[in-house]
Amino acid sequence: MKNPRWRATSLMSHDPGTRSWRWKSRTAFACMLASGLLLASYLPAMPGDLRKQYWATSLSGSVDEKLLSGLYTAIARDEVGWLDVDPTSSIPPLEPGINLILYHVGGNCYIGDDCDRFPSSEPTGDRWGATERQIDLDDPIARKIVIGDLIRIVQQGDKIAPAGSVVGIHLDNVHKLAAQALADTFNEFLAEVEAARKQGSISKSRKVGYVAKNNSKRFAEALEKKLLRAPPLYQINENARLDQEGTLDAGSQIAQEIGSRCSIPVFLKTFGSDVAYTIVPDDSEVNVAVSEDMARQMAQMPNISGVAWSADEGRYHPTLFAQGSGVKHAPFGAACGE
Repeated sequence: MKNPRWRATSLMSHDPGTRSWRWKSRTAFACMLASGLLLASYLPAMPGDLRKQYWATSLSGSVDEKLLSGLYTAIARDEVGWLDVDPTSSIPPLEPGINLILYHVGGNCYIGDDCDRFPSSEPTGDRWGATERQIDLDDPIARKIVIGDLIRIVQQGDKIAPAGSVVGIHLDNVHKLAAQALADTFNEFLAEVEAARKQGSISKSRKVGYVAKNNSKRFAEALEKKLLRAPPLYQINENARLDQEGTLDAGSQIAQEIGSRCSIPVFLKTFGSDVAYTIVPDDSEVNVAVSEDMARQMAQMPNISGVAWSADEGRYHPTLFAQGSGVKHAPFGAACGE
């Protein structure tokens, strides 16, 4: 099956000057909003202050118009807004208050020039195998190449994001990494961000971070052992589902616990092509798919910041975002405890 995700040739060969960035701000919103809205972790808020989150995302083309409208409405309410997109797609207008998150294929590479940059790569063994191969982020050489890509993405985002907004990276295919490998990857990325700031290629005032994608058990371990230089901006847990009793899957529950303990937003990603559970009426099996209503139900659960629903996993293009609970502001160390 054709991979709907980012299929550009490597970032090294992609000229950001040729990309058509759509970043002109809307005057009405600019007048209404303050000079920038930072995520909860960076705000000088009082302990116990709750702030709602809004996650507008698509990795298959432009973000759905309904989700974009919801994002603009959310930041007008002084909520925390995230625009999480493939950097090779057109970027919608970025209002003050929108934090920009840019996607990278991460632990995979795209077959061709992209994969040729790495010392080695292996078949993915999944639905993306026709267009992607797996690389080893435990290998320092491979990791250095990926981190170089991430720095270029941040530099591009830094040029177009509103003043005061966060620029972050959404690193995919890290679900097989151990806790220490996750820490090595993101700590080295943040160290390179600091080096780029000193060199003047990333604004000194720009807040930069990363997203925790899947692998919630290992991220929980890395946080508990304080292996990470900084906490993730938020968590994504894909293929989220409820069983017949209305219980969340194990990965989503771990993300939920991290959100509660560390005040880190949790976004669940659901797909209508996933089977939530199977019932057997009259000796015949019936598969119950993850529906839009099920996604809305997940969003009402404690410590879930929101749930995005797509009709099919083959096209990562949510058409529904159900907003969940607010996130309590607390300093990272105090929130996670010793």
